[in-house]
Amino acid sequence: MYDNFSGDFEAFSNSWWPYFIAMFIGIISAIRFYVGGAQCPKSHRMDGKIVIITGGASGLGFETAKNLAARGAHVVLAVRNEERGKRAQKELKKLYTNASIDVKLLDISSVASIRSFAHDIQTSYPKVDVLINNAAVIYQPFIKTPEGNELTLATNYLGPFLLTHLLLPLLNKSLNGRIINVSAMAHYSGKLRLDDLNMEKDYNEKDAFSQSKLALTIFTKYLATLLDNTRIHCNSVSPGLVRGTNHLENLPLQRSLWTKVSVWPWMWLFLKNPIQGCQSIVYLAVEPNLSNISGYYFSDCEIKEPADPVKDATLAQALYDRTSDMVNIAGRRIIEELKAKESQHAVNESGDNEDNF
Repeated sequence: MYDNFSGDFEAFSNSWWPYFIAMFIGIISAIRFYVGGAQCPKSHRMDGKIVIITGGASGLGFETAKNLAARGAHVVLAVRNEERGKRAQKELKKLYTNASIDVKLLDISSVASIRSFAHDIQTSYPKVDVLINNAAVIYQPFIKTPEGNELTLATNYLGPFLLTHLLLPLLNKSLNGRIINVSAMAHYSGKLRLDDLNMEKDYNEKDAFSQSKLALTIFTKYLATLLDNTRIHCNSVSPGLVRGTNHLENLPLQRSLWTKVSVWPWMWLFLKNPIQGCQSIVYLAVEPNLSNISGYYFSDCEIKEPADPVKDATLAQALYDRTSDMVNIAGRRIIEELKAKESQHAVNESGDNEDNF
């Protein structure tokens, strides 16, 4: 029996099969390595930094929270489901015993919830160092929020727009406030319907998502120009195509067991996992060399060229004004007041220095 096994093994080892198997494993490994993208350096610490992550209970948000908690950040999980938020908090505390992890309720699609959340943050924390607008939905049927806005637009764009403005005063109290808007590769195919942002005339699930991410990316670049000469910087980022997130639950391919089983091997091979997907988000939050970089679009920890509409200043201004009306906030006035306070603070400091001299 041993002789038979030995003979079979010798025949196998002398054949081409070991080379084919090794080559197959090598190709798979190379694809996974390439798809994984760039990794954020692990050395940068975030001790004493307060970071808010919307959608922080699962997927990209949770992996981002985990990474930042490991670096010493005080992480605030802004979640729609309190039970899931508490579960995420418990898991993070188990991993990092001394981590500061808070859970706050937020429905980013609801104007009322956003205003309530912002008030809670303003009364609970002395500053906000990093705001990560991560929460998003995809492939939703046409649903209107209580305020009358289409759900995908409200969640992916209008909500982050409003929340960002409400937290600007706290972000300005940080020495280097950072706003990170999680966009998507889909923004390249987006078409902005400025006269019908809610897509009431001709709704399409895919178009609604790509438009919302395009709008968010346009907003990011325009906000950076408005915040020029302040301590706040904002950038957008695409995590790439990521599996293991709630997004995939709503894809057409996921609506039957057969297609789920059929596409899973390809998704495993060609899509990032959440740990890989969060790397560029974390990079924007922790990289010291980005302290004065604002208005850019990142992917794989590098600046990339965004879609052409993002660079259209006239379109950006029109979108900004239209959005301000939709969420009922005077965005420009908030920024002007913030700049005026900063200028007055600089004058007072200058006067104090002269007196000391």
